Amino acid sequence: MLRVDAVLISEGHSSPYPRERLYDDRCVVVASPDTPPRASALGLLTTEPHVVVDTDRRVFPYSVPEDEGVPHRVGLRISEFLLVPFHVARAGGVALLRYRVAATLRTLADPPIEEFPFPLPGLGVDVVWNPRQADRHVAA
Repeated sequence: MLRVDAVLISEGHSSPYPRERLYDDRCVVVASPDTPPRASALGLLTTEPHVVVDTDRRVFPYSVPEDEGVPHRVGLRISEFLLVPFHVARAGGVALLRYRVAATLRTLADPPIEEFPFPLPGLGVDVVWNPRQADRHVAA
């Protein structure tokens, strides 16, 4: 018999037991400081050149705007994902990044960050509490 007080599961798995979000990472639109202020995420996606990683396949989440029929223009192709924030800040344009990457970038620069305008599956991890656990103070 497995006895645990809590388990970590992704948000894609359902559970009738109490959950608490531990990790949440969503896709956001990150723009260079030179982009027009007050531009919407969809406006940025359609008007600004994109910094993308050059691969043989479509890089997530770029398949979503393509599937939605949103036109976008690739301004710069680079070979390393870790350099995307640097090139957005230096060369201008926009990129689609995970929020945690964009938040870290904010400590180095102050790029505008907008929510992605289409629904996407998130990367979330929850802790699910065992309702029959002996130590209730752990949940508290």
